[in-house]
Amino acid sequence: MWKYIVKRILMLIPVMLATIFVVYFIMDQSEVDPAKIMLGEGATEETIAELHEELGLDDPFLVRYVRYVGDLLRGDMGNSYTYKTSVAGQIRERLPNTFLLASCGVLFSVVVGIPIGILAARKQNSIFDNASMIFSLVGASAPAFWIGLLLVLAFSLKLHIFPASGMGKGFAGVLRSLVLPAVTLGMSGAATTARTTRSSMLETIRQDYIDMARSKGTGEFVITYRHMLKNALIPVVTAVGLHFGVLLGGSVLTETVFAWPGIGRFVIESIKTQDIPSVLGCVVTLAVMFTIVNLLVDILYAYVDPRIKSQYKTTKKVVKSR
Repeated sequence: MWKYIVKRILMLIPVMLATIFVVYFIMDQSEVDPAKIMLGEGATEETIAELHEELGLDDPFLVRYVRYVGDLLRGDMGNSYTYKTSVAGQIRERLPNTFLLASCGVLFSVVVGIPIGILAARKQNSIFDNASMIFSLVGASAPAFWIGLLLVLAFSLKLHIFPASGMGKGFAGVLRSLVLPAVTLGMSGAATTARTTRSSMLETIRQDYIDMARSKGTGEFVITYRHMLKNALIPVVTAVGLHFGVLLGGSVLTETVFAWPGIGRFVIESIKTQDIPSVLGCVVTLAVMFTIVNLLVDILYAYVDPRIKSQYKTTKKVVKSR
């Protein structure tokens, strides 16, 4: 298992280099001159030329790319043109907020999606089943900003229950300001989780060991949660794990609608101000986190389904015998 983990970690290297190359190339093709942004509109041509030479902006693209990767390996993401401070520092300040929002969004999708999927499978072709499928369709199709605006209109402007934007202070303030963006962010995940749970449960219901458990007089509650759900968790774990990775990088619209101080909003602000180092730093951070989440999901498979671990050990023994 450890060799598999190390192998997956090593596979991150070419993925990250390719991601950085694509983003760096796209940003390089823009007509933005970092020297003019840093010096302002009143800068002279001589001052701009001096800054170009100091920063190496006139060097070939590959030279600048290799230099950036080298700085990145040392933990240096450059300085923000807008804030005049370290990009890494700006990301460290905002990353916990994005992680908190994404975690609550995933929690909402699990708490809502799995029970709906279980009940829909248990009551197949019923009114509840049809309603859950409509919920899944709407939740997966509706844009996040549209759901967010509806929630703000209903619970902030009309009912005055939750704040419309920003991040409150203190535990109670943060919790109140977290509800609407977390629901907005987790709605599509709840729809996907419900649909995946229902489909996986329906396949498990038809298995022979379920009929055997019923013939032994086992209660329906025990059959559902000990036999059905436990063996139907693999697709659900995949959906939830991948959705968490998507939420980390896809919270841009939600953080913008609710003015949440996270990386997603920082990316939008950096794009508006043409802050290239900040955009690159955010993309690299989100790409690394997304890949790490996928790795953790793969590792979690072995603990959710012991058959995967035993299959890995069997393959290992066969390879050694050869």
